[in-house]
Amino acid sequence: MIEIAFFEPSYTAHNARDWEIRGSYKYPSLLGDLHKHAQVTLLMRTLPPEGDAHRIRLEADYGVRFLAIDTLDDAGEANVEMLVDDYEAAIADIEPDIVSTLNGRMIGHNFALARAAKSAGIVYVYRIAGNDIATQIAVREAEGRPVTGTAYQATLIAQERYAAEVARSVIVMGGTERERATKLVSNHQKIHICRRGVDRTHFAPPAAARAQCQRILFVGRNSAEKGIGLIEGAAEVLMETRPEIIFTIAGDFDERTDGNRQYLGFHGYADLPSLYASHDALLLPASSEGFPQVVMEAMSCGLPAILSHSLFEHDFGSENGVALIGRNVSDIVEAICRWHDDRTLFATARSEAISQAEEHFDATINGARYHKILLGQGA
Repeated sequence: MIEIAFFEPSYTAHNARDWEIRGSYKYPSLLGDLHKHAQVTLLMRTLPPEGDAHRIRLEADYGVRFLAIDTLDDAGEANVEMLVDDYEAAIADIEPDIVSTLNGRMIGHNFALARAAKSAGIVYVYRIAGNDIATQIAVREAEGRPVTGTAYQATLIAQERYAAEVARSVIVMGGTERERATKLVSNHQKIHICRRGVDRTHFAPPAAARAQCQRILFVGRNSAEKGIGLIEGAAEVLMETRPEIIFTIAGDFDERTDGNRQYLGFHGYADLPSLYASHDALLLPASSEGFPQVVMEAMSCGLPAILSHSLFEHDFGSENGVALIGRNVSDIVEAICRWHDDRTLFATARSEAISQAEEHFDATINGARYHKILLGQGA
């Protein structure tokens, strides 16, 4: 049987919530029935305890073998050569046929894994979960650390290009990322759009929806690239002109209420459908993303989405249940007001969002496609 090894972040790489997300639904949704076609190994620096409920489920239901690897979670420039050595040693030990990652990982990890795979003469599959360079620029420069035009940016570009060129297949989440990936490789045919998708029995539209768009939802990290300041700016404008419109900003926030804005903390997988059901539209004015899971979840629950034009212009058209906007307060305000003021237009957008989800976001269909690409069986 084919052996696939996924090089993943540690159990304790970030925090307990990160493992909750990976272990409870990210890994299960990606792995599906892959164990029927391949031996699946997850390598991590630290492993979840043997009694951990998510580990037990992954081992019992998804055929996962967990192995500890003596390596680093930090993919900083100074650590790349050590990562290459660690990955080469792990590959020599378990002798997989294919190596890849499930969780979105920084470019340094993928560069090191590509080098190790090439050295061993085995297949490497590059799953690009988002534009890591753009994200690092947004986050680091918000902290006063320059990236644009630096040697560090040039190194990241070279590393990503190398990893993509070495890979047998490059998996991206959406059309915008596909356009970016075509500049990384000589063979464009090996680039595949394949999203994780959602369980559409778990994320489903309510039987009865509100007629007017009044409750706007953001779900995500409190991070520089997400556009939180733009959301807050739009909320301030609408507090004066349409005070009935309420914004919910949910993620890793301290819970509080500020005028027409409610900030919420983390919502687990089981709680997300009720969060979507209590809102009317999704707002995500981010500067860098792959294809966020939250967009697929929200649209599957009947929420049309207001999204950055620069990120989603290759994924959605004018009749797909989205409003594509420039990343500025006035565009956000205008898009919300159009749906708020015109109930017929809003109802149409809701219907289009549900249709888009039905056609493109089903996890079972996307999972089968992912496995075919991973195993080299086409798409």
